Amino acid sequence: MNGLGAGMKLGEYTLDEELGRGPSATTWLGKDQTGQPAVLKILDLTETMSWSSVDVFHREADALRHLSHRAIPQYLGSFEAEDNGRIRMVIAMEHIPGMNLEKIVASGRKFAERDVERILAELCEVLAYLGTLRPPIVHRDINPRNIIMRDDGSIALVDFSGVQDAVRIALFPGATLVGTAGYIPLEQVGGKATHRSDLYGAAATAVFLLTGRNPSELPTRGLKIDIAGAVEVSPQLESVLSSWLEPDVSLRTLPASQAAEILRGRRPPPRRQAPVPRPAQDLQPESGEPQSVFQALRDSMARAAAQTERPMRYPESLPEDSKIRIDKDIDISIVHLPKLGLRGSSVPGATFSTFWVGFIAFWTFMTLRMRAPIFFPLFSIPFWLVGAALMKTTILPLVSTRDITITRDALLIKTTTFGMERVNSWPLQDIGSIKVLPSRVQSHGYSSKELVITAGTGLTRLGNGLSERELLYVDKFLNEEVDRLGSRAANDFTDVTPEDARDRGDFRKEE
Repeated sequence: MNGLGAGMKLGEYTLDEELGRGPSATTWLGKDQTGQPAVLKILDLTETMSWSSVDVFHREADALRHLSHRAIPQYLGSFEAEDNGRIRMVIAMEHIPGMNLEKIVASGRKFAERDVERILAELCEVLAYLGTLRPPIVHRDINPRNIIMRDDGSIALVDFSGVQDAVRIALFPGATLVGTAGYIPLEQVGGKATHRSDLYGAAATAVFLLTGRNPSELPTRGLKIDIAGAVEVSPQLESVLSSWLEPDVSLRTLPASQAAEILRGRRPPPRRQAPVPRPAQDLQPESGEPQSVFQALRDSMARAAAQTERPMRYPESLPEDSKIRIDKDIDISIVHLPKLGLRGSSVPGATFSTFWVGFIAFWTFMTLRMRAPIFFPLFSIPFWLVGAALMKTTILPLVSTRDITITRDALLIKTTTFGMERVNSWPLQDIGSIKVLPSRVQSHGYSSKELVITAGTGLTRLGNGLSERELLYVDKFLNEEVDRLGSRAANDFTDVTPEDARDRGDFRKEE
């Protein structure tokens, strides 16, 4: 297809065997004029779909040219070759004999924990070296396929086609996504890879060696891979994996050089400390790293959770300008929650939700248009589910009215959206707590709240975007009415005479 074949000459190299084929380039094993083996990465410009492939090719050549480490292939040169009207760009690299870790695991080999610690320690030393460069080099695709194990058991990191440096990241944070599913962290999905993103890939690779499974298939706790639930590891290995598998890039604080010493037994594992929520004035990214929306979401939610511990003072009435309407009778009470519209308290959540869904839509559209492997559009499904939950929480209240009705028998919530009605109801005895809690949607330090009703086996959240004073008043009113009408129903039942009960059908006719 690309006109390449064994025995063909490109420059001073002769092709021997094709090693691999990617979407834009092929990799061949060849030899130079003296018979020394070399790995040739070849980009055929006549088959290139976009100039971004050429940029990636030049980036890898530039990176290899300036790298010098025993675990990184030595750069031998790059050139252009023309044959029968075809122009090809070629990178020549040192040939490292061995097999990549993915193929080794696929062959059936099981790695002992001490072997995983040694491999990860060597990988830590490579990443520590890349981090000492100025600007630091970010590989962006640390995974078992790109780690070669030599015959003597040592490793080498290959395929620098996804490499970025810190300057390019800072200037162009929305760079093309590069990486392998299961081995890329959240900030890299958002196009903001840093040197700490490579730490995540290294830890995920160690998890693969321990379990034989892609990290995306393993159980999680929150957004973090649950190591304890998948495999038992030593304290030193657990300390490295626990830090480097953090979804929040700011929590991957263990340097690669220290991790290597811990894994080799030259330094004790750090003491585990309970995470402390960062105060609002300390939300700036560390070490010049970009702050992701996930980090902002986490921090603001932590502050909001701390705020719930403060005692609440319930207002005696609704604000004069409130559009909430309350109807109360002996046997029924109704709270009418209006459409919120874009009031100040609802803007942050609606903006964040719109941004989230827009970004995921753009990502899915681009992967489909570029005809990427099916995994990439499927990868967006969990993010679509999160987006749907965000839209339900923040956008739905802007266009919907809700009526909360309490009778002596039940609590009902009627939602009306564009003329369509939906009613949920629960027996009054199934109503648990009704209280104001921090909203699930937090953004840019804005701590909104919502009313959470424990009904049956689930939670119903509503009122996001209302002021805290409105929510607290509704909270107090609903709790009082549930107690009043519930106790009234109980009293009515105990006060009923057998004759009244027979008339109402509460008892069967006595024989």
